[in-house]
Amino acid sequence: MSQTLPLFPLGTVLFPHAVLPLHIFEPRYRLMVRRVLETGQRRFGMLCYKPHAQYRQGEPHYFPYGTVLHIERVEMLPDGRSLLETRGVHRFRIIETGMLDGYYTGHIQRIDDIPVQEEERIEAQETSAPPPPEEDEIGRLHRMTTQQLLEYGLNFIDEAQTHSARWLHRGVLAAYGQPPRDAANFPYWLGSVLPIRESEKYILLPTTSVRERLKICATWIVRLEQASW
Repeated sequence: MSQTLPLFPLGTVLFPHAVLPLHIFEPRYRLMVRRVLETGQRRFGMLCYKPHAQYRQGEPHYFPYGTVLHIERVEMLPDGRSLLETRGVHRFRIIETGMLDGYYTGHIQRIDDIPVQEEERIEAQETSAPPPPEEDEIGRLHRMTTQQLLEYGLNFIDEAQTHSARWLHRGVLAAYGQPPRDAANFPYWLGSVLPIRESEKYILLPTTSVRERLKICATWIVRLEQASW
């Protein structure tokens, strides 16, 4: 399924289900928001700018995968600015981009996860592989069941809260809520709160397997624990 939407690049990655407040003040994006509201669709695509080190001449300055945002609430200010509360709906891949009155537009394709049966086949294949060397922490994680990977992440958060980790303060929990207990949404929540680079968080967006996203999160956790968070 494909469609055309306005695009709004920012320096941050947003995931499905996450809430993002936006202050729209640039004239081109004020126009974009007004058009989105007038059509009644109340949706636009959000992209993340690439780090400067990843720029390549002739290529777009933003990553090709993003998240569609739905405008849940809007406050129009007298001078034309607006305050939006948006929520991530689903992921997308850019097929083709254009420009309209100063802002990007994109012909996009929705990204969905593989079927549950395929997830189960991959899990069975990986968990039945020969055990890795004892010192291979990442290899051990990759042989966990999907449920064990989720529990590994949840236990990490419990430990972080017990030790009052600075990155998991009250403001973060107020913004993102407590960690979800389902495997599909937990990686997005963790990616939103972890103190890692946006380019690393972005890796979750193109991934079409819940299990694969949980393994990415488990790898982040190993690195953070080794750094003595």
